[in-house]
Amino acid sequence: MNKEIRVSIILPMYKDIVALELILNALKEQTYLNFEVVVAEDDDTEETKSFLEQYQSDFLIKHLFQEDHGNRKATAVNKALNICEGEYIIFIDGDTIPFKTFIESHVQLSDKDTVLCGRRVNLGEKVSNDLRKKIKTSSDLENHYFKNYFYLNNDNLRHYEQGLRFSPNSLIHNIISKQDKNIHIVGSNFSCFKKNIFLINGFDEDIIGGSKDDVDLEWRFIMSGCHLKSAKFCANLFHLDHARNSRTDDEKIARQQMERNKDNKQYICPNGIKKSE
Repeated sequence: MNKEIRVSIILPMYKDIVALELILNALKEQTYLNFEVVVAEDDDTEETKSFLEQYQSDFLIKHLFQEDHGNRKATAVNKALNICEGEYIIFIDGDTIPFKTFIESHVQLSDKDTVLCGRRVNLGEKVSNDLRKKIKTSSDLENHYFKNYFYLNNDNLRHYEQGLRFSPNSLIHNIISKQDKNIHIVGSNFSCFKKNIFLINGFDEDIIGGSKDDVDLEWRFIMSGCHLKSAKFCANLFHLDHARNSRTDDEKIARQQMERNKDNKQYICPNGIKKSE
């Protein structure tokens, strides 16, 4: 592992200070310390600005914000990419809590022209509320993962196996990885070198209204010369349960736009980190 590599964590958020606190507290416990956090807020609130001040002594934290004009996560993340100091970028979401070895695992598995693809443990409603109310902590869930099996599994848990961790590049991890044929980018847990995300010009801001940014990034990364590599069972996250709005029509429009770009081999988006004139 290259301990000198500088990492930037990009953390998009929208109106959820409680989840933000859980995430930042988990980042305080990381085993890998050479990182910064860039909070990309798709809103502009004084509450977030004042809340983040308490973490300035724990690690370098930057805060970008914008007016709330609908779902503009891609715009917020692209702005964050522009101020990242790290040569390596890890992307999470504002509802995902990293295990303490999360950054370390991404760094250990990092490789040239490679996008690491992780997964997450999807918590149920009760466990998520227990974390939000501080009845339970993510550290307790992580440190006593087997002991908490029934507590987790009796609450509509999904993907318990994604909380199991093996040392990166260990014999067991290598065997599991070689057998894994289902490697895809999930927007809440992936990473790459900064130069690779800049090569495709970041997130396509013309793919709006849906949640297909990870699908769009995947084919664009591959067309640019990157390959995908699994970070499962190493770079682990808990995902908080929350209500979801139906976006069927928006998803269809986003998919159609992506297919047009793919047919045209337009993997460098014109409306991304840099804007075409």
